[in-house]
Amino acid sequence: MVDVEIRKVQRLGASSLIVTLPHSWAKRVNLKPGDSVMIAVEGVSLKLTPISKNLSSKPVIVDMTGLRDPRVRSLVIPCFYILGYDEVDIKLSERSAETLSSLKSSSSRLTGLEIVDLGGDIVTAKILLDPARVDLRVSIRSMTILTSSIVKAVARVVREGLSEDIESEVRSLGEEFYKLRSIIERQIHIYPQTTYREEGVNSILALTALTLLSLMDALLIDIVEIARHGFKTSRELSQILDNLGGVVPLIGSAVVNPSIRRSLEILDSLQHIQGRVVELVKSGALDGVQYVIATRIMDFVKILQVICYAITCVGLSTGEHG
Repeated sequence: MVDVEIRKVQRLGASSLIVTLPHSWAKRVNLKPGDSVMIAVEGVSLKLTPISKNLSSKPVIVDMTGLRDPRVRSLVIPCFYILGYDEVDIKLSERSAETLSSLKSSSSRLTGLEIVDLGGDIVTAKILLDPARVDLRVSIRSMTILTSSIVKAVARVVREGLSEDIESEVRSLGEEFYKLRSIIERQIHIYPQTTYREEGVNSILALTALTLLSLMDALLIDIVEIARHGFKTSRELSQILDNLGGVVPLIGSAVVNPSIRRSLEILDSLQHIQGRVVELVKSGALDGVQYVIATRIMDFVKILQVICYAITCVGLSTGEHG
């Protein structure tokens, strides 16, 4: 049974148009003022889907007095951020400058988060990021573009050696990657899987890709640390890394639009890169540090291959034929 009614479009401000929602529908889906809806464009039609509220609608109180390990303490705000909470009250065991500095430092690496300190033994972290304004598909593509930029920056390190400019660039890209990764994890925790499935995004695949690309990012930073101690540059390894950097953005497109054909094309490119690294290793032309970098590149290839296999599995589950 489809209910149809006509409502007049009205103007709001200089350029915005509004239309009121049917009261009976809003009541049926328990939609209230201040709630969010997801708007999907389907040709000339719009589809409104209420976003169910879960953890993000609730504040949480965390007692840090029992957390002694500084590694755990530093993860309090990031963990509740990605789990979807929008307000975290942190009870301190002591108001030391070191503790407050640590909380502010971990907060500065997250988008849309501010620390409210009114004194006493409670510090509040408020997350002001509006999830309705975050496009998961765009964010995933941006994540792989950032990863590609890091790969190509590391390629410059391998080709030219480590300079302050390149090191600063890699560090900045790494921080941007961390912020974007945290936003994506938060989105996946806030919205139910069915919400993104309707958009064609498999949230489990997205989370798998996110985790593996984060590992790849960490291994890339390792190469920069290795280069800090000096090594013999290699144009061949640098070229291989550049080629790998060109493949990574294709992963992002395949994750948001899972396709067996696309994943197989990426796997072919990765196999070619893998073959070039093997040939270089077998030639005996690499010194010790260069050999370590070559093994890291092989690790990158394997990480991207696993993501491609996951893309293929999702493609198969939707009935696509390779």
